[in-house]
Amino acid sequence: MFGLQFSDLYARIQKYANTKSVEGSATEAKKAANDALRLIASMRNWEILKRESSITPIASTQAYAILTGTTDFDRIISCWYLSNGVPIPIDVVDDDKWQQQVLNTTDGTPAICRVTIVDGTLKLQLSPRPSGSFISLYTTVYFDYVKNPTELSADTDVPNIPNTSQQMAIVYFAVSDLLAGQGDINGMGVYEAKGTRLLNAAHRIDDKKQGRNPRFGRPLIPINSSRGIRISDYN
Repeated sequence: MFGLQFSDLYARIQKYANTKSVEGSATEAKKAANDALRLIASMRNWEILKRESSITPIASTQAYAILTGTTDFDRIISCWYLSNGVPIPIDVVDDDKWQQQVLNTTDGTPAICRVTIVDGTLKLQLSPRPSGSFISLYTTVYFDYVKNPTELSADTDVPNIPNTSQQMAIVYFAVSDLLAGQGDINGMGVYEAKGTRLLNAAHRIDDKKQGRNPRFGRPLIPINSSRGIRISDYN
């Protein structure tokens, strides 16, 4: 895989944050790099992080544990079943729409789904619940999801995202965090702006390259909390 290796990233972070001569600064730079990687991964459905998985529907059963077979799950993108080879969508909804449309005690053909962790276990819920007729025809329900990015550890590790040409965004956001810790508010803002501009430009290029509109928005994991997003113009 091409791109900047972990050692290149954290060396640049140390340099730009003016901490290279500070004892233990490499450790802090590494933490900041992984924090920035996770932040960037949470803000868009990056192609390189997209995966497909499935559950086996059971008659009259609404909820299915996700992490049992999909241990790297972060957030869902879409859900469907196949009818004669044609994908039939099951709409992914948020908590509000789920409460408005859910049929908790009705069996039939699932029309909506949500991901929830309200009982302490990450689950995919279907409504209506799969009926016996449904599972006799459709033995699998599929879903696309975004995986958790692989944390950088070894010096030779290369980030899953951003794409090769945008990996300096990891450096810029990491430097911004370190400068904030030093009380350098002006420097923090400068590097955050650099990272924002880089990713905004990258998204415009990616949209043309992919030939479709990117999927933006909050992750559809209704856990009664929201991810913090500090880049106001990321869309």
